[in-house]
Amino acid sequence: MVTKERKLIVIGRHVRVSFPDLGFTQVDAKVDTGAFRTVLHCERCEEVETPLGKQLMADFKLEGDEVRTYYFTDYFSKEFKSSFGEKEKRFCIQTMLQIGKKKIKSSVSLTDRSDMKFQVLIGRKTLLRRFLVDVSQKFA
Repeated sequence: MVTKERKLIVIGRHVRVSFPDLGFTQVDAKVDTGAFRTVLHCERCEEVETPLGKQLMADFKLEGDEVRTYYFTDYFSKEFKSSFGEKEKRFCIQTMLQIGKKKIKSSVSLTDRSDMKFQVLIGRKTLLRRFLVDVSQKFA
């Protein structure tokens, strides 16, 4: 059997992540191997009717930046269960994210994380077969 060896990038439990499609760079994020999907803070998120049809309107405000509003046509909604066991319907988008030099097209769920220390969680779907997490490190 022939196996293809891939070298994993070692990251710490906290990383800086950029979202090039959204114009956000070097946002502090928590690596969460218990979370399936990556989560991004969103001030407000709702479906709206536009001249181009139904779209998702999302307001982002990361790390003291001013509010930026984006419209998405490629999105879906899904029910999530929080770590507290509460169910919540969230919208998810496809967007590019970058950790170090590695760019990844990822499915990202949107929710209000204004009361959390980190506005971004990196889930295991984004990490899988790309990164190895060394929990003794931060921002590595």
